[in-house]
Amino acid sequence: MRYGLIVGLLLACPLAQAETTITLYSEAGQKPMSYEENGVAKGAYIDQIRRITQQIPGYKVQIKFASWARVVEEARTGNSAGIIGVYYRPQERPFLNHSKPIYREDVAVHCNRDAVAKRTFNKYPDDFAGLKFGNQRGYLAPGPEFFKFAQQGKIVVVEGLEFAGLVKKMLVGEIDCVVNPSLVLDEALNTLQERGLPERMRYKSERVMVIKSETVHVGFSKKYEETHPELAQFRVLFDKAAGS
Repeated sequence: MRYGLIVGLLLACPLAQAETTITLYSEAGQKPMSYEENGVAKGAYIDQIRRITQQIPGYKVQIKFASWARVVEEARTGNSAGIIGVYYRPQERPFLNHSKPIYREDVAVHCNRDAVAKRTFNKYPDDFAGLKFGNQRGYLAPGPEFFKFAQQGKIVVVEGLEFAGLVKKMLVGEIDCVVNPSLVLDEALNTLQERGLPERMRYKSERVMVIKSETVHVGFSKKYEETHPELAQFRVLFDKAAGS
């Protein structure tokens, strides 16, 4: 991921000339869910946003890409209308209004197979005590019990901005595990191979446990809406279209 890179793209509604622009941020390099390629926004999340906004005349959605930490901060401070691709976390992120679900995905723990070769995994996160995890800054998918474990010193968490970088650390044994949907893990491995990682190294990765299924939402910025009342109307229309 190129930290700080912002690529703006428009999803214009074909039903009517767009009059109001809604700027949403999404994480860069999150293949196959959300990414930019040759100036075009792509991915499963983007496809859903496109499907929904085509049903909302009078608006155009501008998508900007940045690191996950920056995506969250822009919404928290009210510098963007919201975030594409958040899990439902109203308590952890009270600065967001969560849309109706736009997607559902399974979240899994992936580990260096050598690091967990002698372990049996039945309960998360208890059975992972003593291991070192990599996690993107601001990424809450591992869950509250995971972070409680970290605070208690039962696991170690190494933070990073780019998921592919954390996966590389896992493959070479600098950390033991990561948490993310398997599709995202697979794309990170592909990215690393494109950067020169030997193909044999990808087999160091093992999915050891699917820990939950999560709904994916657009998180609309409450602070942004305070000074941009048009966002409130857009949220209502978005939810109506998302549920159709």
